[in-house]
Parts: sequence; C-alpha cells; structure tokens
Amino acid sequence: MTNETFAQRLVATLRSVAGAYAIGDQVAPCAVLWTDPDHLWAAAMSTLQPLLPELFQLGSYAPQNRTGPALWLRCIDARLVDGAPSKDTTPIFYLPGISHKQLRAADDCPTELTALVELQYRGAVWLHTNGKEWTPYAFLVSKHGGLDLDVAKDQATLDALAGALPSLLTVPVAELQGRLSADYFNELVAPDTTGLLLRWMSDDVAFKQQRASAEWKAFCQQCKTDFVIDPATDSPLKAATKLAARANGWDRVWQRFVEAPANYPGVVEWLKRAATYSLFDSADVWPNINEREEKALQQALEGLTDQPQDVTIRKLAELEQQHAVRRSYPWQKLGLSPLATVLAPLAQLATLCQTSPGAPNPHDYAQFYVDAGWRVDGAAVAAMGAAAAFCTPAQQRAVLGCLRAVYLPWLETTARHLQKLVHDQGQAIDKRAKPIEPAKGRLILFADGLRMDVAHLLATQLATSDMQSTLDWEWSTIPAVTASAKPAASPIADCVVGGGADDIFSTRLKSGGKILTQDRFVSALKSRDWQFLEGNEIGDPTGTGWTEAGTLDKRGHREGWKLSRIIETEVRDMVSRIEMLLKAGWQEIVVVTDHGWLLLPDGLPKVELKAFLTETQWTRCAALKADARTDGMMFKWHWNPTVMMASPPGAGSYRAGIEYSHGGISLQEMVTPVLHVRAATSGGGAARLLDVRWTGAKCRVSVSGNSPGLRIDVRRNQSAPNTSLLTDQHAREVSPDGKVTVFLEDDSDIGIHAEIVLLDASGQVIHVLPTTLGQ
Repeated sequence: MTNETFAQRLVATLRSVAGAYAIGDQVAPCAVLWTDPDHLWAAAMSTLQPLLPELFQLGSYAPQNRTGPALWLRCIDARLVDGAPSKDTTPIFYLPGISHKQLRAADDCPTELTALVELQYRGAVWLHTNGKEWTPYAFLVSKHGGLDLDVAKDQATLDALAGALPSLLTVPVAELQGRLSADYFNELVAPDTTGLLLRWMSDDVAFKQQRASAEWKAFCQQCKTDFVIDPATDSPLKAATKLAARANGWDRVWQRFVEAPANYPGVVEWLKRAATYSLFDSADVWPNINEREEKALQQALEGLTDQPQDVTIRKLAELEQQHAVRRSYPWQKLGLSPLATVLAPLAQLATLCQTSPGAPNPHDYAQFYVDAGWRVDGAAVAAMGAAAAFCTPAQQRAVLGCLRAVYLPWLETTARHLQKLVHDQGQAIDKRAKPIEPAKGRLILFADGLRMDVAHLLATQLATSDMQSTLDWEWSTIPAVTASAKPAASPIADCVVGGGADDIFSTRLKSGGKILTQDRFVSALKSRDWQFLEGNEIGDPTGTGWTEAGTLDKRGHREGWKLSRIIETEVRDMVSRIEMLLKAGWQEIVVVTDHGWLLLPDGLPKVELKAFLTETQWTRCAALKADARTDGMMFKWHWNPTVMMASPPGAGSYRAGIEYSHGGISLQEMVTPVLHVRAATSGGGAARLLDVRWTGAKCRVSVSGNSPGLRIDVRRNQSAPNTSLLTDQHAREVSPDGKVTVFLEDDSDIGIHAEIVLLDASGQVIHVLPTTLGQ
C-alpha cells in the first residue's frame, strides 16, 4: 500500500499538466495557470509550496513568500527576477479570486490582470474535463484526473471539507476509503476519539510516533473517559476484545469500523488474535468465524461439481440462504468473503437454470431469448467475472465447477431445441430484415461478437449516460462466424454471394468473384457512398457511415472464460465511442454485430467429426464435402444452400478444451442484438460548427452551443493533433459569444484540403467540417 498523500498526488497532477504536450509536435507550455475564483484552494498553499518550489501565487508583493502581482509573475515567466525556476521547470501560477472566464474575456479583463491574459495561449490552464475550475471536492470525486473517491455532496460535507483541507492534504490517499462525509472531515480538524481509537488499534506504534506528547496524553485521557481503556498501558489486543463485545460505548466504535473497515486494516488481525468466541457467536464480529465459513462454503461447492444439475441447483439455493448475510459483514468490504460474494450471481444462475423453456418455431424461441433467456447468460458471466476478480485459483475451480454443473445442461437443452427447430423448417434460417438503408445522419457501428446479454448491459449504460436506445434482434448466419455473418449484417449484403465449401465460410463479390477481404469490404462500402470511419474518426455526420468498435471476440478467443472480467470495460468503451459520435452530430447510431458466442469454463463438450468429411472444420461448424453425410444434423450455408454445414449437437465442440467459441446453432450464437441509439432530447443543443470564413491565412469560425472549454483547431487529419496547421499547433478557445479567429502557421498551406475541428474541454473531437485553406 502506497503512502502517497493527497498533497503529493495534487503536486503530481499539477506537474503533469505542464508535461501534457506532444514532444516534437508541440512546444512546452510556458506556465500552468491555476485559477480559483472562490479561493477554495487558498488554505492549501502553505502545505503545497514546500512540496512545489515552482508554485507562485498572485497577490501582494512578497517575493520571499513567492507571491506577487501579475507583472511580477510575468517576470517569473521571463526568468528576469530572483527566485524564478530554471528554464527546464515550468512555473505554476496560482490565481486566487480569478476565474478562467475572466482571462478569456480579454477586452473586459481587469487592468491588473492584463499581463496574464497572454499566458493562457502560451501556457496550460488546469481545468476539469467539463471546462470548469478544479475545486477540492471535484478533485476528490472525479474519475478523470482526480482521486475517484466517494464523497457526500451535502452542504455540511462541503463546509467541513473547506475547513479540513490543510489536514486532509497530509492524509495518505490509500486511507481515503469508503464514503467520506462531514463526520470524517470534521474528525481531521477536531478529531473525535472514536476514529483516533481505531487508528491506534490499526497501527499503535506509528500512531503514537505521529503525535506530539500533549496530543498523545490528551488522546489517552479521552479514551479512559469514553471507553475505559488506556492506550498508554493497554494494548490493541485488549481493545479488540472490547470492540467485539460492543458494550459501554464500544458499539459506536464498531459502527465506525463497519462503515469503512479498509481505513483501519490492522484491526482485523487484532480481532483474530482476540478471538474467544463460543458456539453462539457469529461471523459478523469475528473474522475467524467468517474465515471458517468461507472454507466450509468452498468444501460444499467442491462437492457439487460432479452432481446432477437438479441437486446442484437445490444445494446452491440452500448455501445462498445460509451465507448471503455474510455479504453485509465488514469482512466482505475487505475482500475476506470472496465465495460469499460470488455466491450471489451463482445462486441466481442456478435459479434461472431450473427450467429450459421451448417454443414451436425458431422465431418464438428467439423472442423468448431476447425477452428473458439472455438473463441466464448474464448471470453466468457475472459469476465468472466475480470469480476472476475475487477468488484464489482453488476457489475459482470450486465456483466454476458448480457453474458448469448448472449451466451446461441448460446450454445443451436450449441449443438442441433450436437446432431441431431450424432443421425441421428447411435446414436454414432467413434474415428478418433487409440490409440497413442509408439515411442522412445514420451511422452503423459494428461490434464483433456483441452477445445479447452484453447488449442489454450496453443499453443500460447508454441510458445512464443520457442516450436513448431501442433493442431489437436479428438472426446471424449459418455458420455464425464473421466471414459469413459480417457481410450479412452490412449494407453491402446484396453485393456478395457464396462460393464453394472450400472458401472457409467466406463470401465473394458478385462483381469479379473475388473473396471478400476487409479491404474489399471497405471499398464496397465507399462505392455506395458509405463513409468508413477508422479508430476515433467521426466523419461527416450529414452523410451515412460505418465504423467498428470493440474487441470482445478477439479477447474471447484469447482469454476463454476470463473474458468475463473485461466485459464491463468493453461496454464502457463502446458507450464512450457512441457518445462521441452523437456529440459530433450523428443523428442515429445503429449497433449491429455478426454473431454471439458460447462461454463455458473447462471447455465445451468434445464432439467427433471425421476430418475426411469436411472441407473446413472449426470448433463449432464445418463445411462438408459434396455428398458427405454425417450422423448429426446438417444445415444449409446462408450464402449458398447447396453447400451443407455441420454443427455440433447441443453446445459441443469439434475440438477439446475450447472455452469460447461460435459458429454453431444456439440461441447465444444465432440471436444477435440490433440497437438504435439517439441522444436524449434536451433543452440545449449540442455544440456545432456553424460557419467558416477565410481571409488569406486568417479564418473566422462560428460555433453553436454554450458548452464551456470549446476549442478550434485546423488539421490535416481530424484525429491527429500533431497535424495542426495553426500557429504553434495550439487549438484556440471559443469566446462566450461562439466566435474565434485562428491563423495558419504557414501561408504556403493556402489551397490545401484540411479539416476544421471542434474540440470539447477534454480535447475530444465533437464536430468536423472539411475546408480548403484560405478559400
């Protein structure tokens, strides 16, 4: 555990602002401007200045305190006065009572600040990603450039934080655990004995060393008064015994410990050593009992791995009833109850697997999966993810063995039923809809391997990010592999046909008969006026486009069941990409995929298929030779019904040890999501480029929207900041009235094609217009 304090993290953050530029493409900022209109950071200066020699403050002239007026700060920047840092060190100018808005409004800026206005263009301003000034509260809670802590936002907490800031700066970041409220911050200023007592119990030697003699004596006296214990003569072992008993005021100490046990890690060991429990004691007080119950739970799970599904389901329900309460004990927050934690999704999976509904036809069966069946897969993934995150290898084996015992029979039953339905209706399945038509402002986002349960998670995350989505579904192809299914999900589906069984499931272009490679796929899109957006490009939102995102399928093949631990990250990345595209002006994002997948720890059941019968054989599908016959069901290739495909019965695999696979016929592989996403309607409009007017090397740009921190750049490549054509390659900030004027670095660039790029406060591209420089 690192001992880095809040102050040290803040210092590192401020210095990182000075280093946040592309060496070789940009020049270093001349200074970092730290605006603080409400003086919220003023109390921190006495702590920060010894840690940050390059920190200077705007104020009355007192150079010995590194404080002075605006002209003096400019002299520091120019290295013209004593005390200025070396040229290799970027000064940081703290500007109390000054807002970034004041600096931007150059014409209305107070006279005493005019000397600083120019620095915002040659320097860097330390701002939150929302374009506002950093406050202590924002720095504590922000995931983007802050500490990502859980802090209450009531006024009492904000007031307490303001008073506690000097003390808070000295606290190690690792100790800022749990929900921080007014009580915590007040304790830092006027410490209550309860919190101090727990800190002493956690590390008694360090606690005493960190306190002055008078403070230590006062603490000991207060402990004797409030809790009948004297830290000067008693040990933490005695305190642990009293803590467990929770009598004579110790119930308050226990409650404080339970709220944030990670703040007092040493207490657990003392409780273990103090254990004198009887048969009537429970795991809520004694970590030893919790540890014993974790071992008993592991043994119980290990005993279920070879049991029939119904036995395992029943026993898991009993175990959940017995152990669920332990998730409310402090040991769970400390990571000491991993199996009790994993048991929640595992028991949910068992409950969902009690029945395996059928349907009279493929469409109705798919609709069951879209409406409810996907929850089984979601629970299985949640259980696998929890096992990967919290459990030891031995515990993982116990959990995954139980998961396999209840999940595999459900996979087998549902897959065999769908296979029979498809086989009986002609050995094929037709697409429900025609290829997506082009429409102004419509962008197709292709996510390889986006299974239905992951799509439901994506829809939930989109809603929390203020984006509206509707979830529909479509059939994949037979076989459900990218080579066959991706073109079928695309706007060029009518441009391709199937070849022979030896084409490795790939399609061919109708024009010319060549195999459809990725390059040819892109060319076919462009020939139909579909833009192809690579990486983080946003294209022209007034047209139509296709882009690709996500690595679910690639990582699934590589990581097997441990794919479960990165699914939430994949979904967050996809949400960010969709949000960027909608902000850029795209009206509708249609999320499509090629196929789903089966995921089973310890591998799908091995199924034999003689190699001499096949032209191509993968784990979940095989292209059969002409006139070849097998004992299993055969199906028609989506692209050429004269070519027959074999699919392993149920959830089988033609290769052993395969945990992740697709290509066969199952609900998971064949029933694919289609999401239509739009930005939620609101009163204000998104920021957009309205007008671009060139006069030689000067360009006037008009912008709509009132988002703070908007900037304009002119680039050869919209996604590459180092291709900026502006003077010193620095984007220029948009004024409050939505206007900005920029200048080219080199007049000789006039006449070339480039792009006007609108950036938000975090530097993300949100709108682009093509332009010809100077015209």
